[in-house]
Amino acid sequence: MKLLLVSDLHAHRRWFKWVTDNAEDFDAVVVAGDLLDFFAAESLATQVRWITAWARALPRQLLCCPGNHDVESAEPPVSYGRWMTALPGAKDFSVSGHRELLGYAFVRVGWRQPIPALRGGDIILAHAPPAGSFPATTKVGGVDNGDIDLADAIRSAAAPPWLVLSGHVHAPKNWVDRIGRGTFALNPGMATTGARVPNYVTVDTAKRRAWWFKEGEVRDAASL
Repeated sequence: MKLLLVSDLHAHRRWFKWVTDNAEDFDAVVVAGDLLDFFAAESLATQVRWITAWARALPRQLLCCPGNHDVESAEPPVSYGRWMTALPGAKDFSVSGHRELLGYAFVRVGWRQPIPALRGGDIILAHAPPAGSFPATTKVGGVDNGDIDLADAIRSAAAPPWLVLSGHVHAPKNWVDRIGRGTFALNPGMATTGARVPNYVTVDTAKRRAWWFKEGEVRDAASL
């Protein structure tokens, strides 16, 4: 399976368009939260309308999880992130938070919600990377903005999950890190506001390799 990982698109229309234009090169598109932007000139209701339309027109499977900008607002229809239930594939996740796709098990973590039971080989969708990892730590200042509960759940799982596909930290210390007994956390970071192309990560699950692209240029690769 080939995955395209983006996060923190924050209602930048050109970045959503870029994802659409490149989606057919992948089996699935992962958006690891913060599709919306509290601080944009457009109202949250307007953002919800066009992003929902974008998601429904995406030519590939969409996998996403909520970020803080997607749920931490009392303004309808964003309150509690209910708008995200209308996105394609949202209802394909089971009560346990899991979804099977092309032979892989994905598990979605809600923003500041209890962590679902994790299984060996799971691919976790989580806006905040696990605490204590490079993707959760800011490059400047070294502040850890990761999810402590997620880190604990990964380390206490009977068998290690495989990947955490995340975002939240716009300029992480590093885009990839290995934690626990063999779980890899990935975070593409956020491109500069004026960039034409968002930061993104591509994952080839068969080759167990990932590549990090900063504003359209490949910068690094890692074995998973």
